[in-house]
Amino acid sequence: MSTPSATPATPAARQSLTMVCATMAGAIPMMTLVLWFVLAVDGIGEFPESWPLLVVLAAAVGAYSICELVGFRTPPLQYSNRPTAEVQADSWRRFTASTFTRFAVCEAVFLISVTLAFVADSFWVVLLGAVIALPLFFWEAWPGERNQRRFAAALESGGIPSYLTGRAQD
Repeated sequence: MSTPSATPATPAARQSLTMVCATMAGAIPMMTLVLWFVLAVDGIGEFPESWPLLVVLAAAVGAYSICELVGFRTPPLQYSNRPTAEVQADSWRRFTASTFTRFAVCEAVFLISVTLAFVADSFWVVLLGAVIALPLFFWEAWPGERNQRRFAAALESGGIPSYLTGRAQD
């Protein structure tokens, strides 16, 4: 005899979004490896001047700021007579769109580093972009509990439960 789980079952939407995010995150290390063959002629190459690295760091600070200040904002849910499943599906659609937007902002750090790597002719810039962009993505865009709760709080700011986390926020 099995005992019921104390936590609600993970919805299919979360599993799908997690799989898509894992695939998108995997593109960064894959592109880094490919660019190693293009840019690193002798091993990893010489360390570049400081300006490309500073631009990548500035882009990362900007991406983090955008994600923190704007990335989790959304209009609150409006009262309606919709069933709970429909409200939850709408909440997941809005969370998914927000996740993709935050991913694009985080990935822009890596893409800027790729461009600057060709300008500076140094693989180090790509490496720095990947090392910064991946943790930034996992912190800001991964559809984990932290980001779900933050987005659910924004959805529920009008007093209507979103059921994004499987139940109304406390």
